[in-house]
Amino acid sequence: MSHNIYDCDMYMVESEQDLANFSCGSKDLDEFFALDAFFYDRQMLGKTYYFETKDTSQVIAAFTVANDSIKASLISKSTRNRLNRKIPNTKRTRSYPAVLIGRLGVSGNEKGTGVGSQVIDFIKKWFSQHNNKSGCRYVVVDAYNLPQVLQFYEKNEFQFLYDNEQEEKDTFGLKRDEKLNSRMMYFDLINYSDIN
Repeated sequence: MSHNIYDCDMYMVESEQDLANFSCGSKDLDEFFALDAFFYDRQMLGKTYYFETKDTSQVIAAFTVANDSIKASLISKSTRNRLNRKIPNTKRTRSYPAVLIGRLGVSGNEKGTGVGSQVIDFIKKWFSQHNNKSGCRYVVVDAYNLPQVLQFYEKNEFQFLYDNEQEEKDTFGLKRDEKLNSRMMYFDLINYSDIN
């Protein structure tokens, strides 16, 4: 049975037990939500939220957000121009505020139902509407460099921050033959803003 996050209750992780039984089928994500999310909160490194069904109290999705930025000096001139094109000259700066989706997981029972896209849509609206949480312009994600993950974010209107993997490797000082485990992607919240 598929669910809609807007029919669920949203909670912030407040104890080590909140997501102890949550599983999205990714060992890395499952371990983070079960073991680390609470401690990230206590160290002020990220806030984790989850959606739980009202009728069965089943967690269907969880996500972690933190403050971040896009630093103009770390991106190519073409990407910098693409970002700056939408920002007035007098407001251009060396870095642009962003919210980072540090982790995002959907319950294995909800895979392929659109819940992940609903969570992304929720985050976009949550950080762009009149109650913008932190004055951020972008949503960024360091997405696993797996075709299905990258396609998911592209489907949800995210763009690559670096034109190609080699450019991203060069920026982060990785060798040419080193595997790039994740790709930086962004979404411009001005597209969702209610002041636009």
